[in-house]
This record gives sequence, structure tokens and C-alpha cells, in this order.
Amino acid sequence: MAEKKNEPVMLDPEELVDYTAPILYSDRERDLVVGVNGELIRIKRGEPVKIKRKFLEVIQNSERQKNAAWEAMERAKRESAKALTNL
Repeated sequence: MAEKKNEPVMLDPEELVDYTAPILYSDRERDLVVGVNGELIRIKRGEPVKIKRKFLEVIQNSERQKNAAWEAMERAKRESAKALTNL
């Protein structure tokens, strides 16, 4: 069966992928705990491991949300500073 052009490719959520959790000194190097549908894993920071793709997707989504929140906060600071100078 031929794939449609714009149809997304479904990746196996159970496939093992390589991952290394970054060392974040602000987190005091705590392990990274990730859960998907009641299944939890603990990842030691700085050590390469193999994890299921579904856990990597949760980690990537979390990072995107953190980045979006940071960008929104920075944008609000800039707008606030601009508004104060216009008073």
C-alpha cells in the first residue's frame, strides 16, 4: 500500500533510542524522572542510555513548553519595559 504524501510517518513508541539527559547545575544534578501512562523511568544525568521513544517524546515536549514559557516571559518583560518608558 502506497503512503500518501502529507501523511505523517508513525514511529514505534516502544523503539529504543539513545539519550543523554543534560547536566543542569540548577537542578543539582537530580535524576530525570519521566512517566508515560503510568510507566516511569529514572535517567541519571550525563550518562548515555537507551530509552523508549515515547519517553523521549515526553522529554522533547517538556523542553518545547519550557522554551515557549521562557520566550513569553521575556516578551512580557520587553513589553512592560516599553510601556513604562512611554508613561
